[in-house]
Amino acid sequence: MNHAVALPLAAALLATGVHAQVVPVAGSAPTPVAVIVKVQKPWYAPRPIVLGKMRDTIPQYAGIPGLNYKMFSFAQADGHYGGIYLWQDRAVAQGWFSPAWFERVKRERGVDGNVRYFDVPVALDNMPPGMTGAVEGNAVATLVTIPVPPGVDRARIIAEFRAAIPVYQKVPGLMRKYFVISDDGRFGGIYLWDTQASADQWFNAAWHARVRTTYGAAAALEWFDAPILLPSHLADNRIEMAQP
Repeated sequence: MNHAVALPLAAALLATGVHAQVVPVAGSAPTPVAVIVKVQKPWYAPRPIVLGKMRDTIPQYAGIPGLNYKMFSFAQADGHYGGIYLWQDRAVAQGWFSPAWFERVKRERGVDGNVRYFDVPVALDNMPPGMTGAVEGNAVATLVTIPVPPGVDRARIIAEFRAAIPVYQKVPGLMRKYFVISDDGRFGGIYLWDTQASADQWFNAAWHARVRTTYGAAAALEWFDAPILLPSHLADNRIEMAQP
């Protein structure tokens, strides 16, 4: 693979934002993390019931210290419910998803919770400024991960993330984007779209072909319905933002 070509396509893979959050690289501040949580939905609980329970928890999640944003979610593949969180740093996130949290999920739901962490060195926000309350709608989230090419280090990945910001500011329907690096040697993004149609228009056959050609591997995509979007109402939970 031609690595000189590979990473510039990060600019074509990772996108969003009129208000671009450019999170400092490690060394100047802790790196924010995204956490994807999935819990198996009970067979006897239809989705509208679970969605109602999600609404009931909005006041709790809106004021959790260190939690910047939560997308309440249903995995499209299996219907599992949960959320896609953006935390100020990994320590805060792990404090929330503690052994007691896992024990409580097991006790109350009868199943284990699945929790995955992703470093977010760069994040973009296309949402109108000043939004402080929960929003319901037909939003869709997409987790995209691609194996990091051999010989490419974290610093270069982050540099390419930053270079990609202008590309994603004009993507139709893209509301948010977290540029992510996973713990298992993959990079990519968590995208938040206004509708499934907007997401499908972006992740088309040409997009998949370009990824395979550039990186020598297919991208893995995971889809979520995100019926409730919740920014924190705590000023201290703000993640520093910069204009591109």
